[in-house]
Formats: sequence, C-alpha cells, structure tokens
Amino acid sequence: MISHLRLNTTKTLSEQISLQVDSKGFEFIIINHPKFDAAFTLHGAHLIHFQVKQQAPLIYLSKTALFDDKKAIRGGVPVCWPWFGNTEESLSKKLPGHGFARISKWEMSIVSETSEGIDLAFTLSANETTKAIWDHDFTLTLKASLSDHVELSLITENTGTETFKYGGALHSYLCVADITQSSIEGLAATYTDSLDSGKQKTAEAVLTVNEPIDTIYSVNNGDVTINDLQNQRKITVNNTGNDSVVVWNPWISGSIAFADMPDDGYQTMMCIESAITSKQGVLVVPGESHTLKTVIK
Repeated sequence: MISHLRLNTTKTLSEQISLQVDSKGFEFIIINHPKFDAAFTLHGAHLIHFQVKQQAPLIYLSKTALFDDKKAIRGGVPVCWPWFGNTEESLSKKLPGHGFARISKWEMSIVSETSEGIDLAFTLSANETTKAIWDHDFTLTLKASLSDHVELSLITENTGTETFKYGGALHSYLCVADITQSSIEGLAATYTDSLDSGKQKTAEAVLTVNEPIDTIYSVNNGDVTINDLQNQRKITVNNTGNDSVVVWNPWISGSIAFADMPDDGYQTMMCIESAITSKQGVLVVPGESHTLKTVIK
C-alpha cells in the first residue's frame, strides 16, 4: 500500500522502526514487525498503513495522496481535533477544517517493542501557532498499540487554568476489496443524514452503500462490523469516549472532485469514525484529561 512512495531511510530508530523520507524530505515512520507492517507520518501523527503479514491491508491510503506540511493526508487515520468538520466559528475565522492537529507536526517516542507488537506515543502541545488558532493550553497524546490489530487512543489533557471544550474524530479510512460487495452491521438505530439537510432518520440493521454517504449515527456500545466479502473477512471497529459514529464514503462524484484521490478510490474504502460531533463537545477541566479511542481488527 505504500511501496509507490519510494522512500529512503535517513535514520534507524530500532531494529524494526526507521525514519524515512520521500524525494521532498517529507518524514515517515516505517515499521517492519515480524507480525505486521505499518507506517505513520509525523505530520498529523497520522497512521497511513497497517497490514498483518499475509493479509490484505486494514487501512486505506489514497494512491494520489499529497504529502506536504500544509495539507491533511487523504486516507489512513487523520486526527480531527479540537473540532469536527467546520464549526460556525472556524468558518467565520477561516480556520482549518477538522481542526489543526492533522496538519501539525508531532513528536514521537517508542514506548515498547516486543515479539507481539509495538507501542508508540505521539505528542502535540500548545505553542504560538496553535494558540493563534485555538487559545488554550493543552497536551495531546496519540497512543498507538499495534499487534494483530490497531488500537489508537487520543488523550486530551488540559494543562491550562480554564476549562475548555473540544470535538473531533479518529477519522479511520478502512480498506475493503469492493465497497459494492461489502456491508456494515452494528450501527445504532438512528442517524443524522448530513447530505440531506441534517434530517434524522431510522437506520437499517444492515447497511449497504451504493451512493455518497455522510451520516452521523448515535453512539453504540458494541462493535461496528464491515463484511468485506471479497477479502473473506470481517473488520470490527470498537469505539469509546465518543458521542457518535460517522460513516462516510464520497462515492463517484466525490472521488472525481478530490485531486488527492483516484476517480475509482471510493471503491476500496469505507470510513467508520470514532467521533465527538455534538455542539456541546467534551468539557475538560484544568488538570484533567479525556480519551477518545478506536480499536480496529
């Protein structure tokens, strides 16, 4: 899934982890574990690839994704924070959609490496650039636990003296062989249809996608399952700390409109997002934290 990037190693961080760059110097963290392969970018603390050995990739990455220090990357698991989508305030101030975390440079540390897996931590703290956009003191940590599955925990810590609220998402792009031969189960009974003026609708027990979809489902406590028929597997997603599950696929018209997605890119991806979308957001008082989590396997 990332062989087309043509990367060169600049630094060996451990026996299984290296820092690599493309022809423009964009940085990637490449992981070659006996059980799986994975890749992150320091730009956005962005997981762009995960594949258990001898299995199909679990995470979708657009073949025409753009890698620079300004844009969000199309695919993977973008970190949307400290808001989801475009709020009235962010639109009026022309602030970045889905917040600034996914277009900021993070610091990485290796927490542990074993024969079973690897634990990493990425951190982003308040600075002059973030405060010009969102004037709060914080430390944001993405903990990544990789083994035969992906576990991502986004920890928002309030390091200031005033309570703040936040929203966001772990915007997971999942890889399927053929979206027309796939279905989704385990979603809540009601949802908001963002493509139909935000109307509230009743969900079907099994969702099949054959048109553009951008829906916000009520939170549920169980697994959401994608039946990836052509790959003969089920992908399960379990979310905690969220108030909703967002399901998204741009379909044909959306893929054509995106410069960073092939025209047929919609055919092999499905977004199932652990999200905080309510206007109330999550309140975090000084000295406290909140965790948004997704487990994909």
